[in-house]
Amino acid sequence: MRNSPCMFYCKVNKESLKHGLKVRSLIRSVFVKSFQIQQLLNHDMNKLAEKNKDLVQRLVNWDRLLVPLENSLINEMTLLNNEDEEGDRYKLRELNRRAQHLIQHTQNQKNCRRAKKLFCNVEAKCGFGCLVHHYGVCLFLAIGTNRVMQWDLKAITDYPGLDEVFMPLSETCNNITGGKEAPEWYSEKSSNPTPVDTEVVKVTLIDSHDRQTPFAPMTIPEEFYPLVKPIHGDPLVWWAGQVQSYLMRPKAWVTREVQIIKQDIGFKHPVVGVHIRRTDKSNEANFQRMEAYMDPVANWYDKYVINNDVTNITKLVYVATDDLNYMQMLQNVYPEFTFITNQQSTRHADTSLRLSRDGLKGIVTDVHLLVECDHFVGTFSSNIGRLVYEMKQQYDSDPTFTTTNIDHAYRYWGQPIRVHEAIMNHNPTRDECQRAFMQMSPTYLSQMEDMCEIELKIGDKIEVWPEIFHGYKSGGRNFRTQKFGAYPMFKVKEVIKTAPYPSF
Repeated sequence: MRNSPCMFYCKVNKESLKHGLKVRSLIRSVFVKSFQIQQLLNHDMNKLAEKNKDLVQRLVNWDRLLVPLENSLINEMTLLNNEDEEGDRYKLRELNRRAQHLIQHTQNQKNCRRAKKLFCNVEAKCGFGCLVHHYGVCLFLAIGTNRVMQWDLKAITDYPGLDEVFMPLSETCNNITGGKEAPEWYSEKSSNPTPVDTEVVKVTLIDSHDRQTPFAPMTIPEEFYPLVKPIHGDPLVWWAGQVQSYLMRPKAWVTREVQIIKQDIGFKHPVVGVHIRRTDKSNEANFQRMEAYMDPVANWYDKYVINNDVTNITKLVYVATDDLNYMQMLQNVYPEFTFITNQQSTRHADTSLRLSRDGLKGIVTDVHLLVECDHFVGTFSSNIGRLVYEMKQQYDSDPTFTTTNIDHAYRYWGQPIRVHEAIMNHNPTRDECQRAFMQMSPTYLSQMEDMCEIELKIGDKIEVWPEIFHGYKSGGRNFRTQKFGAYPMFKVKEVIKTAPYPSF
């Protein structure tokens, strides 16, 4: 019996697809490692210059030659990575559609009276970015347990008008039905689990802790992970971005306001967005040097000029900041760039005005403008920095390489612990960290990060602490040795947690 043509061609197509996915994975890996080399060189050169003034001139000359070479290498890697980008865009667009369909299906159940509900009771007192991430924790859980999430944004007195900013979570089930009096939800792993058939449950959020549920930030639906992994640099953040983008769908007036601001300030493409928060930053993370923000901006425009064969462009930078004086400093130090900002937003970002209707409007429009920028530079110690990165996931391109984070590693409030697994041995050349985990605070570690590393053996699991991160290295506690310290990123891989979300 003769074989049908499909038996051969289908096999060839399957093998071709498998080969293509392997090549894409290798290209992405090389791309990531190129960035890590750049981060390593920049970090160590800056440290040497600080400690040995005699080396400054030599390092300046080295930097003059090295930076264009780095940019050229990464630019060519970008072009190689983009060769199949159109196919990836199509796949990502379809995955985004499926993700939004899943969320919309759980939140728009046909029979509201019979639908199970989750009332999100946020009692934490914190800023806008922190607040919407709290609500995000509830939405992860609501989607995973097939419950309609309900909230009472009018009760958030710190941000008057918050209920007028976002679209309703549900079009079919908006009434709050006994949510405030509902029993508190506890996972099946707790000592007092909530029965799954409880009609209305409440989740009260005051502080950060792991709620022992797979339906939490930094997990991903089982059905999506194998599809997202080949075409996206950070599948866990992709799913977090889908949830956060749904939660923060703007009402029509917000969209109109953003368009008006864009016209008023001359917002156009190409443009790089920079988020710089200073007035209340010191108790959360170290201040960053001006160059830490602007070097990635300059590098991005260097690559843009090469890729687009242009010589005379306006190097536009949109700055979202709570310090108007910083804008003037940027203009003085970097006259080759054109800086634009929403001055009303900056004025109302002052700590005394932030908790007002105008302050709320300012931060909401800032977030949407930063999301629209071609490249974003910010800090992931900031809820706003992470929020922009998350909301960029709603588009049909991977923002992993169009976002530059200059401090802590990404995290999401309320996530389970993040774990790395060693894929290579690592033997520290300097003194190994000797202190036990419980004796070391994140602040201490951020000061000591250059002084100690930890041993890794293949298969070791490490609990990640986001405070220790430089793009090329991370930090955490080795479960085997109970030692805490730094280790190279290329010697570990992320341990991905999938979750059994509903499928429709």
